[in-house]
Amino acid sequence: MTIATTLDRPSGPNALDRVAGGGVRAALGATIGMATGFGSLALISVFISPLQGEFGWSKSELSTCYTLAAVGMAVGGMVWGRVSDRIDIRYLLASGGLFLVLPLFVMSMATALWHFYAAHLVLGIAGFGCLYAPLVSASGEWFDSRRGLVMGIVTAGGALGQGIMPFAAESLIAGLGWREAFVALGLAVLALQSVIWMLVRRRHGNAVAPARTGGPASGGVFSRPRLLALALAAFLCCACMGVPLIHLAGFVSSVCGSTSFGATSLLVAMVFGAVGRVCFGMVADRWGNLFAYACASAMQTACILVFPMLQSELSILAMSALFGFGFAGNMTCLILCVRDEAPASGFGAAIGLVMFIAWAGMGLGGYLGGAMFDLTGAYSLAFLASGLFGVANLAVLALLGLNLGAMRRPRMA
Repeated sequence: MTIATTLDRPSGPNALDRVAGGGVRAALGATIGMATGFGSLALISVFISPLQGEFGWSKSELSTCYTLAAVGMAVGGMVWGRVSDRIDIRYLLASGGLFLVLPLFVMSMATALWHFYAAHLVLGIAGFGCLYAPLVSASGEWFDSRRGLVMGIVTAGGALGQGIMPFAAESLIAGLGWREAFVALGLAVLALQSVIWMLVRRRHGNAVAPARTGGPASGGVFSRPRLLALALAAFLCCACMGVPLIHLAGFVSSVCGSTSFGATSLLVAMVFGAVGRVCFGMVADRWGNLFAYACASAMQTACILVFPMLQSELSILAMSALFGFGFAGNMTCLILCVRDEAPASGFGAAIGLVMFIAWAGMGLGGYLGGAMFDLTGAYSLAFLASGLFGVANLAVLALLGLNLGAMRRPRMA
């Protein structure tokens, strides 16, 4: 099956080829955008040690950088998601790309903790928060069947970015120093943002995607109980993953005594996460979006509860791979579940609301990981709390699944 068969079949000579090409370009651009956005948010995980060494700040203080970025994503995603339903997304792509790059340059010159806090807040609100909804909305519009697979590929970029950018940053820090590392990363992100701006376009030009007949009734997102339940599940899911995403490298370094091995374990998790997002997208196409979301969440939770029991490098690498495969599928499936519950013309607002609540959970998890380490001197309690958030998330998904048998109802194209 070629990618063209996944699209509505337009009339006119060469129309199908034009639509297929536009879909491929949009998906490629969105994949790169996810990589640079999520990768930039995760960079603080490998800058904690050098910043502690130079300034003496605690892990909880530095973990707050990620919390503020997540809060910024929450606020920015809700605002810009609604805006993306109404204007030409090229403006959002340009603005979001600019404010994804500028905070990295600001951090290279920072001398006080509040400088890092402000830069991460701007990176979340005006940077990736501005890019997220346009990227997933525009790329998803081109595909009406096999959407799970396509969204898996697009969101796999986020997992790769979360692994590759911190891994590259760790090498740059070792070779150049942490300030120069921020500059180099900023220049790389700037180049990639220009590529994204050229590739990503809506399927229907500047117009908003038309609402589907037979889809969910129109109305505000707050009038949709299932959508709000998904938002609660997303909060719990992201609070669960927030601890290992920010502190996995630190946990591994504390066990194995090597900062480079900590960065390597994070890279392994994210590489397998890229594969997991594609695989869970295919599971969603076959057995339903909510069912796939529950499976990904169950794997994530189980891995997090096992992590503190591991002491050898090999076992940690193996568990990092399993964790990455499971956790990464959550983002793919959550987007697909939101698409099930919201009309196409209001998807930006819907995903903005859900991600507002989800990123609040991510920020909470990231902060708690650092605070609990400062309190106890170990990561065991933080990973236990993370696992409990995951169990609560599974309970919410089970209740959603029991409602009209949604977990076993395949998604209709």
